[in-house]
Amino acid sequence: MTTCCNAPEDTLRICEIFYSLQGESSFAGQPCVFVRLSGCNLRCAWCDTTYAYAESTPMSIDEIVEKVESFGCELVEITGGEPMMQEAGACKLMAKLLERQKTVLLETNGSRPLDAVPQGVHRIIDLKPPQSKTAHDEAIWRTYAQSWRSTDEVKCVVADANDFEWCIEKLQQYDAFHRVIVHFSAVWGKLPLAQLADWICQSHRPIRLNLQQHKIIWDPNARGV
Repeated sequence: MTTCCNAPEDTLRICEIFYSLQGESSFAGQPCVFVRLSGCNLRCAWCDTTYAYAESTPMSIDEIVEKVESFGCELVEITGGEPMMQEAGACKLMAKLLERQKTVLLETNGSRPLDAVPQGVHRIIDLKPPQSKTAHDEAIWRTYAQSWRSTDEVKCVVADANDFEWCIEKLQQYDAFHRVIVHFSAVWGKLPLAQLADWICQSHRPIRLNLQQHKIIWDPNARGV
C-alpha cells in the first residue's frame, strides 16, 4: 500500500513539528526538534505513527526552517511516515538545516534509495524483520552495504527470537556490525526488554539496546513527545 505525497520541491507535506527529547539512536536523551513528514509506503504491524499516513499540512521549506529555528535547538530529526517519499524536498530541507549548523538526523524505513541524502546527515535506517509484516527489499539493502557512511546507524525493532536471529544474519550479510552503529529495540508491549538484553549479551555483537526513552518518560501513546 502506498500513500502518494506529490508536492513541489520547495514545499513539503508536514504531519507535525515539535520539540522534545530524542528517545532513540545514539542521540537519545538530547533535546531535539522533530519534523514529521506525511505519507508512508509501508504498513508495519507495530507502527506507532499511523496518523502520519494521511495527516498533512503543506509548508514551504523556508517556513519549516523558521519553525525549527524558533525552538533554539541544535539537533533536528526528519522523520515520518517515510520522509524519502518526498525525496527532493526532504533533501533540500536537510541541506538548508546543515547550512544553519544543525545536526540533522534522518529516520527512514529502509525501503528507499538514500544516495541523494546530503553528506553530513546521520541516516538512521530501519531493518524490518519478518514480524513487521513488510517485505524486505534485498536490492536496496545491497546498495546501502556498498556505500555505508561513517555516520550511518541501523535500527532493528524485533518481536521475537526469530526476528532477532533474522536481523543478526542480515546485518552480517551487509557488513554492518563493524561499519555502522547498530541498535535493537523491542516491539513495545510485546517483547520484554530483559529478554532482548539477554539476547544481545549472548550474541557477542556490537549492538546497542534502544529503549525508546520517550515511551518510558511519557504516555507511550502520547503525540508530540
